Amino acid sequence: MKIRYSKRRLFSNLILGALFAILGGLRIFEGTATYFTYFQLFLGILMVGTFFFEKKNQYLSIEKGFLTKNSLRRKTIELHNIIKVQSYPGSVKLFTSEEKIGINTGIIEKDSLQQLLNIIGSLEVQENPFAGYATKTT
Repeated sequence: MKIRYSKRRLFSNLILGALFAILGGLRIFEGTATYFTYFQLFLGILMVGTFFFEKKNQYLSIEKGFLTKNSLRRKTIELHNIIKVQSYPGSVKLFTSEEKIGINTGIIEKDSLQQLLNIIGSLEVQENPFAGYATKTT
């Protein structure tokens, strides 16, 4: 199962990246480029690349008992090893005995957020703030 980025986040990266790249490319083409212009072009290309990376991989993957946070440095934990769940405004932190993963809930699509909270709510850990969540929303 994939927990998806919100469409607003994805397409704002695409639009801003394309705008930066076009403006930087035009200044280079007309010959009035400075170091800032090259940085602007690089930043635009990087943002467009980020759009394609995030569109393909999405934010989180949950498969075969593993939760994977897809970023340049992937982080994976086993769901049955989670010993603590903390909820903060706009984020959730999952802890195992060895590591933790922070999840930004503000950048997740609403339907995917419901699925994620159902999965977190079904975990059998002490003081789970989402315990029973799955039964409340279905």
